[in-house]
Amino acid sequence: MKIAYIGGIKSGKSSLAEQKALEMCSDFKPYYLATTELNDDDEMKQRVEKHKERRKDQFITIEEPLNIYDVIKSCNNIVLVECLTIWINNMLYYAKPNNEIFNCLTKVLLLNQSIIFVLNEVGLGIIPDNPLARQFIDISGAVSQLLGKHCNEVYFCSAGLSLKIK
Repeated sequence: MKIAYIGGIKSGKSSLAEQKALEMCSDFKPYYLATTELNDDDEMKQRVEKHKERRKDQFITIEEPLNIYDVIKSCNNIVLVECLTIWINNMLYYAKPNNEIFNCLTKVLLLNQSIIFVLNEVGLGIIPDNPLARQFIDISGAVSQLLGKHCNEVYFCSAGLSLKIK
């Protein structure tokens, strides 16, 4: 089973995805693949701490900013990927080519295990004024469409609510 939660920043998608993972794993802890790489960004560190406080010890947390395929492949239970948006950002930051991003995600989607993905919806705004931001938007939109094609369920999130669109 592949499930995607897509929505804007602070839409509630992470909480909804976490609830779904816990519902699907009543007998054991699901994995939580955290993709955020913390550097000198104090505000982002606070965001990560809020996520950690919310999920407490209900998940087995693995932190990996780039190599999500090998991590997911090694897990023996449902995996929540939080989040693909940050993963895309990391891949661009480390100058990974676009085809590597899509090849990796396609391999992940073909794995025979349950995975829940979280992705920010970034296509509802204006076209950015710089090439890197446009590249990010284009990749994110294509990733969203790839999830829509391959996931069994897709939810659009807003105001802490989810609307099943597939």
